[in-house]
Amino acid sequence: MIDYVRLHSYFIVEKGIGSICATSYIGAVKRFVKATGIEQPTKDDLINYLVAFYTSNKSYSHITNTVLALERYCEYLGTPIRLGRPKKPKRIVTNTLTETEIARMFTICRNVRERALLGMLAYTGIRNLELCNLPVKDIDFQNNTVFIKGGKGLKDGIVCISPECLVIIKEYLHRYPRKEHETLFFTIARNKKHDRLHTQSVRKFVKQLAKRAGIQKRVWPHVFRHSLAMNMLMKGCDIYSIREQLRHSYISTTFIYIHSNPKIMQNKYQVFCPSYLWEATKDPFIINSNQYYIKK
Repeated sequence: MIDYVRLHSYFIVEKGIGSICATSYIGAVKRFVKATGIEQPTKDDLINYLVAFYTSNKSYSHITNTVLALERYCEYLGTPIRLGRPKKPKRIVTNTLTETEIARMFTICRNVRERALLGMLAYTGIRNLELCNLPVKDIDFQNNTVFIKGGKGLKDGIVCISPECLVIIKEYLHRYPRKEHETLFFTIARNKKHDRLHTQSVRKFVKQLAKRAGIQKRVWPHVFRHSLAMNMLMKGCDIYSIREQLRHSYISTTFIYIHSNPKIMQNKYQVFCPSYLWEATKDPFIINSNQYYIKK
């Protein structure tokens, strides 16, 4: 039998993998063992298991994470195996929410807690897990910023938040008082008011809210991060400011949003496009040439 507790500790302590990633790797190993019944796999066993991932059109991230998890697991067993990696696709963001759609979701909220949850997602671009772990003390009401500690890749960061959203947060804290070290949001199910809010609860909330607002698109917490970037770009924000707000490690990640919406490039193009035909109407040479052809 596999000692998953010891394997989890191995991932964290000996391989230097973050806790969230280590938990994900454990899940991948469990799925492999459940599907194959093999606890001491050979390279052929792994290849036979993974080939179905490619033929069933699993996502790039899912395949890559599974490959990494199984490689680390084999290292743990003392039989290191190196596998290939799928080519990273040049993806675009196709599903975002407009300002009007998000505004409609605000109007359909039933209470200040729902408005506060939606406001943090929509105005900051915070990730789901980061939102659930956010303590009250990390919100700077004076400077309109939010400190994100130990975000993706264990990176810290500071993001901006609108004064209008902070007004909602203050109303929420007045209705549900929280201590500074406590998380901003908590579950209210079964009167467990001190339980940390879980990511699945946030996913369920935004899905139900979108349905109540009559939005036909698929809506999940991360779509508000994409939507913030798109809507800021549509308003003319520069790509470097958006990179800082989303805390991307590489600017190439932020450029995905420009490539995903032709309207953004169209807006810039119409502003800076050369005025060839307009200039032609003022050119004496062209004017005289036109008069010559008219006489002929």
